[in-house]
Order: sequence, then C-alpha cells, then structure tokens
Amino acid sequence: MGMHAFETDARDVALVVDSDAELSHWRANFRELPHCKHVRWDDVKPALKLGIDACLKAGGRDITEMLDELMVRYRRTATESRLEWDHAREVVAAVWVRVWEQNRKCRADAPADFIHLGRISLGLRAR
Repeated sequence: MGMHAFETDARDVALVVDSDAELSHWRANFRELPHCKHVRWDDVKPALKLGIDACLKAGGRDITEMLDELMVRYRRTATESRLEWDHAREVVAAVWVRVWEQNRKCRADAPADFIHLGRISLGLRAR
C-alpha cells in the first residue's frame, strides 16, 4: 500500500498516511479493537484498509457522512471476513481517529496558516 497523501486545493493541507506502517501497528494491536478479541487478522484487515482509504478520500467530510458509502464498499470487498459491518464500522472509526490524531501531532510544527482538512467523530458505536 505504501505512503499516500490527500490534498483538495491550495487552502487545504495534505493528509499523509503511511498505510504499511498503519497496518503494521494494527496487526500488532488489532485484538484491542472493539469486537476483535476473538477474530482473525484476515477478518479485521478489510475494515482497517477501508478506514485508511476513507481518511484519504474524505475530502473534508466527517466519517458519519460517509457511513452509507463505507457500508456498501465494505460489504462488497470484505466478503470473506467474519466481521459484520455493525462491528467493522467501529474498526473503521478507530483507524480514522488514529490517522487524524497522527496527522494532528505532525502539525505541531506546521506553519500558523495550516488548515485542518477533516473532522474526527468520536464515540461512533454500532447500533
């Protein structure tokens, strides 16, 4: 997957994601994610990849605005996963929060005119 960046226009600042490093982090820690204590890595990986991709393609949208689209994509691409969407969306949200938090830390040394590209929704829970 590698390093990816997202940029919308001259006013917005790119979101940079090292997807390989992100997946490595989650491979070591995926059992700490909601509903993942008793599932295999291969069951969680599609939701993690979707979360990374959602960050890159958000275009300033909040994750809650993307849920229907993400559900369709997950059900289409994660056909082998035993993790149902109601649980997978919490994994997607956890990735979303981590990626934006990582980028927020990188902005500490950014110029004063840095503009935040997206919003983070905390507390997203399966219903």
